[in-house]
Amino acid sequence: MVELRSHSVERTTLEPPPAGGMVSRQSSTVSRRKRGRRSRSAPRLSDSNKPKKHNKYLDTASSSISALPGRIQLTMLNSGLIPIDDYNRVVLEPRRDPDSPDSIESDYINASYVDSLLKPNAYIVTQGPNERTVPDLWRMVWKERSPCIVMLTKTFDFIKVMCVQYWPVQLDKEESYGGMHVTVLKEEQLANFVIRSIRLRHGNEERSILQFHYTEWPCHSCPFSNAILEFRRRMRICLSNRVPDLDGPIIVHCSDGAGRSGVFLAIDANIELAEEDGVFDVYGYLKKIRQARRGLIETVDQYKFVYDTLEEYVSCGYSAFPVSELSQRLKEKAVRVTGGDKLNDYQREFLQICRQVPKFTIGDCAGGHRADNRHKNRDVMIVPPDNFRPYLTSFQGNAATDYINAVFVDGYNRSKEYIVTEWPLRATPSDFWSLVYDFGCNSIVGYSHPREYIVTEWVLPPSVADLWSLVYDYDCAAVVVLCNPDASPNFPPFWPETTRSRRYGTVFTVEHISHQHYQNIKSWIFRINKKIVSLTELMAGVKAESKTCQLFQLTCWPAGYKVPTSTNALVELMNMVERWRQRSGYGPVVVVSPDGQCRAGVYCAANACIEQVIQHGEVDVFQAVKTVRRHRPQLISNMMEYKYCYDLVLHYVLHYLNKDTSTH
Repeated sequence: MVELRSHSVERTTLEPPPAGGMVSRQSSTVSRRKRGRRSRSAPRLSDSNKPKKHNKYLDTASSSISALPGRIQLTMLNSGLIPIDDYNRVVLEPRRDPDSPDSIESDYINASYVDSLLKPNAYIVTQGPNERTVPDLWRMVWKERSPCIVMLTKTFDFIKVMCVQYWPVQLDKEESYGGMHVTVLKEEQLANFVIRSIRLRHGNEERSILQFHYTEWPCHSCPFSNAILEFRRRMRICLSNRVPDLDGPIIVHCSDGAGRSGVFLAIDANIELAEEDGVFDVYGYLKKIRQARRGLIETVDQYKFVYDTLEEYVSCGYSAFPVSELSQRLKEKAVRVTGGDKLNDYQREFLQICRQVPKFTIGDCAGGHRADNRHKNRDVMIVPPDNFRPYLTSFQGNAATDYINAVFVDGYNRSKEYIVTEWPLRATPSDFWSLVYDFGCNSIVGYSHPREYIVTEWVLPPSVADLWSLVYDYDCAAVVVLCNPDASPNFPPFWPETTRSRRYGTVFTVEHISHQHYQNIKSWIFRINKKIVSLTELMAGVKAESKTCQLFQLTCWPAGYKVPTSTNALVELMNMVERWRQRSGYGPVVVVSPDGQCRAGVYCAANACIEQVIQHGEVDVFQAVKTVRRHRPQLISNMMEYKYCYDLVLHYVLHYLNKDTSTH
C-alpha cells in the first residue's frame, strides 16, 4: 500500500490494478479517510467553489465580450468560457492574414494549458472549432508539437452542429487549412470511438499525429464507465508505442471545451497518479483545473461519473491479455484457490459482473409495459429499456404500435451491431419483418430450440409481423436463429420454409429466394417486399424498395441445454454470418433466441471477442460480457454461459485464427 501524502481534502487510496488481470475486492479496497472534521459527502459544485481569480474579461460580463476584437468574438462558441488569464492561454505564432496580406492575424485561440497531477501543461483544453477557427486549431497542433487530439463530441447531434469536421472526409486525400496540409492515412472504427492516423505537413516538414474521437458521449448525460476506460487505455497504448519525437501536450476538446473535457482530464490524470503513487485526488484536481479553465466538469452528474469510473478501474482493472497467453490463462482461471472464498477466477469474474449489473425501473421500460404492448412479451420481466430498444417505423395500420421486444447490443467494431429479440408470437411476425426491413438487416441468426446485434426472443404469435418490420426498418444484414421449436404451437415458424412466399400482417410479404442446409446449420435467403398502406405516402407516390436478408438457423442446440452440442458448428455459423455481411453490407444482425435472454448473449459476446482477437491480438471476455449486459442484464445469466464464451474464443484461436485473418 502506498502511503498517502498529506492533503487538506479527502483522498482515496488503492492498489493500482495489475495489467492484464482483474483486481479482487480484497486487494483493491477503496478506503476513505477523513481529514479533520471535513464531511465525507461529495462537495457540491456551487458558486462558492468556483475560482475567485480576477479576470478582466469575465468581470464585466457581456460588456467586455462586446469590447473584444471581432476576430476573437468569432472564435468563441460559449462566451462564458474564455481562458481565465494570459498565464495559461495558448498563444499562436503570428502570421500574415491570407484574407488581408497587409495585416497580421491574431495570436488568439480559445484554448488553455491545464496541468495533470504529475506533469505541468500536460493538456491543452480547447473548444470544438467552427469553420473560421479550423486553421487556428491546426496551427496550435503544429506549434505545440502535440502527439494527439482527443475529441469527445460528435460533429452533429440531433439538430445542432457541435463541432465542424476539421479533417478530410476521404482517406489519403490532402486538404489545406490555412497553410497547414492535413491527410487522414488510416481510420480504425470501434464501437464507441474512432482512431485516425493523420499526416500534418507544413512547408517541407511532415509529422504524424493521432486523433481519438469518442463518438458515443450523449450531450446531457454520461457514457458507460468501462467504455471510457477502454478509450483511455487504447489512447495510452497508442501513445506509448509511438516514437517520442512529439512531446507536446495532449489536445482535448468537446463542443465548448468545458464539461466533457474536464471529465476526461479528471479520469486520465487520476489514473496516471494512481499508477505512479497509488492515490486518487479527484476533489483537489477539480479545484485545480477549474482555476485553469472555467466550466471543466459542469454538473454533479459529471463529477459523480468520475468517481464511478475510477471505482470501475479499481474493482475491475484492465482485464485484456494477449491472445498468445490464452491457453495458459484459461488453465490458471480454472484452478480453485485454497482458503478464502474457494472460487476460481471464472467464478470471481462472473460474480463481479453480477454485482455491477445495471438496474432498470418499470419507468425505464415503459413502452413494453403499456397495455397495448403487454401481449407482445413472452415474459413481463424481460422487457427492453426505451432508450435502447429499436422503434418500428413502418406503418402497419392505425392499431399497430412501434414496439417489439428487442434491444440493441454493441459489438466490438460497431455500436448497435446486434438486435437481440425473442421468438415472435403468432400475431407478431409482421413486426419481426418490419424490424428486418426498417433497420436494413440482411442476415438473421437463430439457435435451435425443441444496438452489432439486435437481441430478441422467439416471436410470439402476435408479433411475427413486427419482427419482419424490425428487419426491414433497420436494414438488418442477417437474422440468426438460435433455436429449433420442432413445430411447437408456442413457437410458430415466422419464415416461409415450404412455400415460395408468405404474407405477414398487412404490409410485409417475405419471398423465399434460395436455401442451403449443412450439418447443424440451415440458411435461407429472403426478399422482403413492403406494401405502402399509409394514405400520406400513397398520395405522395412513395415506393417501398425490396430488401434482401439471409436467415441462419443453428440446429444443434436442443431445448434445456446451456450450450450447443457442437462448438465447431457455432463458430462456423459466426464465420458464415461474417462472410455474408462482407458481401451484403454491415447492417445490424438480428439474434433470435426462445426468450430473448438465453443463448443470444453468448453469440454477441463471443463475436465481439473474436473481432478483438483478429484486430488487436488480445482477449477480454470479461469486458465483452459487461458490454453485452448493458442494455439487457439478463443476457449471459449463468456461470456455464460465461465460461463457454472463453471456450468459444479458444476454439476459434486453435482452429480458425490463422486461416481467417487473411480474409478480414
